[in-house]
Amino acid sequence: MASLVKRTGFSLLRRISTGSRNLMMMMSRGVNSSPSPWLMLPPVFEEGGDMVYKFYNLSEDKEESFRTKRSISAYEMGDDAAKFVGSSHGWLALFNQRNNHLFLYNPITCRHIKLPPIETLPHPMINLTRDGRGSVSKLILSSSPDDDDECIAMMTFGPGDRLAFCHPCRSSTEWTPIGQLFFRDKETGKDYENPLINFSIFHGRAYEDFVYCSGLRCFTCITQIEIDLFGRRFCHPTCELEDWDLSDDPISTTCSAGGLADLPICEEEWMNQNFSLLKMCKQIPYIVFTELHNQHFIVIRFVMDRVAPDGSCADIEEILYNPISQRLLVDKYPYKTIGFCVLKVDYRQEDERRVVDEVRLIKGSGTLDGLTMFIGMNHSFAVSSADFPNLKPNSIYFTDANKNDNSIYGGHDIGIFDFANKTLSDYNCYPFVDVPSFKRIAPPPMWFTPSLGI
Repeated sequence: MASLVKRTGFSLLRRISTGSRNLMMMMSRGVNSSPSPWLMLPPVFEEGGDMVYKFYNLSEDKEESFRTKRSISAYEMGDDAAKFVGSSHGWLALFNQRNNHLFLYNPITCRHIKLPPIETLPHPMINLTRDGRGSVSKLILSSSPDDDDECIAMMTFGPGDRLAFCHPCRSSTEWTPIGQLFFRDKETGKDYENPLINFSIFHGRAYEDFVYCSGLRCFTCITQIEIDLFGRRFCHPTCELEDWDLSDDPISTTCSAGGLADLPICEEEWMNQNFSLLKMCKQIPYIVFTELHNQHFIVIRFVMDRVAPDGSCADIEEILYNPISQRLLVDKYPYKTIGFCVLKVDYRQEDERRVVDEVRLIKGSGTLDGLTMFIGMNHSFAVSSADFPNLKPNSIYFTDANKNDNSIYGGHDIGIFDFANKTLSDYNCYPFVDVPSFKRIAPPPMWFTPSLGI
């Protein structure tokens, strides 16, 4: 997440560029079922308060620009406290930390939709800090609100990344939380609303990522997950995939959980060769669903916390000390993604419910079935590279996913990972992306799938 603006607001005036006119013509002809992925670049501010949204159109290898004027109030569109918390189906999700307001915004049509504020969630103790501030980690949509009145917004919120949803097109007035919200006693199985009264407890369920599957009409969510590189297993005891069907009565939600903790993970050459580096990395999981193959993938991102200028891992003891500022020179050692592993998830039906049958690590020079995956703060998705010749097949296009607002870094960790060849290209592989240093980029580049809605 990153600061949206340093201004006061924008306009509803719509100005469609040549690129979006071409896109409108393509969509009307039904050229591609999947929209061309765009990379959202930091916006440009002009004199008078106008802001220009900029995108890099990967399939056409060109920049797209959309200008908005300053007529939407700061209350609606936010200010320097507004953060991007998601990109989904042509809409950006923003959260204003100053007033806890959430809204959706389509930068092409300038349409915006106000969502319920964080305060509408029950149990303020897990939603808000002591000073009344909320937090949102990620927000995605089941579909574009332009095309589907039954569109559902799903988000992770609070310090524990709990789960909640609402219906943007129904003028929802509140968020509905789902999943395990509170700490749970190991012996009685009862929830504690005060986690401090007993230390023999489980944390409320934390969700790492989630994606909507249109064919199944459900959200698939992945809880805390980590690969034990020594034992070749998922090492978190509550590691599960959950299916949430929210299409009917929101009170009658159903959850089909498949435990992953006991499933073994086979040996993989790239992981073995890079074991010494991977064991020092933070693991960030994503759940990717491809409509083309009706297939789920778990994508594990390996991020090294501190990288030296020569590309090696830097221990905290190795970081130089500045006697003038009396601080470590941590700005010389940013975090960096060094690679990915991908697991294919197979299911079976059991008592009219879908459960995980097998999780298979894609090994060695195995491919991604010609898919190109896109992960980051967007809803994770994959497209067929055959539909977009300019995309690299069997590759993972990634953007920065640092959610720490206090970090001096952010936005720089972007690139392309060639999964078949196990090679990594950094931000230099993207035209129009200028990363002069590893200082924080506001807002960070993010994947965007355009939707005209007109």
